[in-house]
Amino acid sequence: RLAVLNTRFLQLCAEADERVRPLVYAVRLWAKQQSLAGNPSGGGPLLNNYALTLLVLFFLQTRSPPVLPTVARLRDLAGDEDRAVVGGWDCSFPRDAASLEPSANAQSPCSLLAEFFHVFGDFDFPGQVISLREGRALPLPPPPAPEAGEGLKLGPLNLQDPFELSHNVAANVNEKTASRFGCCCRAAAKYCRSLQYRRKSSKGRAWGLTRLFQPGAVEPGAGNAGAFLISIPLDAAGGSQRLCREPGGRGPWFWEACAAIAFVLRDVLKCSCAAGKLPAAPGEESEL
Repeated sequence: RLAVLNTRFLQLCAEADERVRPLVYAVRLWAKQQSLAGNPSGGGPLLNNYALTLLVLFFLQTRSPPVLPTVARLRDLAGDEDRAVVGGWDCSFPRDAASLEPSANAQSPCSLLAEFFHVFGDFDFPGQVISLREGRALPLPPPPAPEAGEGLKLGPLNLQDPFELSHNVAANVNEKTASRFGCCCRAAAKYCRSLQYRRKSSKGRAWGLTRLFQPGAVEPGAGNAGAFLISIPLDAAGGSQRLCREPGGRGPWFWEACAAIAFVLRDVLKCSCAAGKLPAAPGEESEL
């Protein structure tokens, strides 16, 4: 039941403000490209998607004015029908986002993303506990929770579950990963202050968010390290010739190429894509 209520809590936060989803997705993609996040089969030291999501929600709680309310505030807003106690933990919060007051924070998602990197680039992870219930970083050791049978397991990165207060969501993260996370945040924050982040490159280089989501370093002048590659099935081994030979030029390879291009336009460049007329089939003598 705790997992179910955690999921409902994340859904409430996503519905409370339209900036939550894109910001969470952006941070998760960035962390994956920097090899900071994943779900290794052996439960290794990488951050999981739940921990990254909670980091984003905590960050949004601490803006001025806040984008999201604290879990303690949500508990105060919960009605009688919203009350829930699971395993001794108070998991009360409103089920309907319409009962929450809209945030007075008017920052854009891109501005918030850059600020996220700035905040966590200099964050004292081992010396504090990130508390979504209080919406602030607590000093070590954290005050004991009345419901807790055991104390919070402390480590290089201390991220308290919003309801099960004895659970450190990032307990598996080791010192090296926590240090790398801070280092990558500092590099991303530096890049977000550069002209390459705000202006299109005159030399055809990746810029803006696209460059931020490339694997590896994102500091200005990093060159072509970790190029952003999307495979389109037209290789040098006869792919284009095979496409032209397909009846009407619109066989499986044609649609695979269309899907890859649509992904670039829609998900990378954030263009609005709509269905249009089918292109004329290439002639037998034409080059693709």
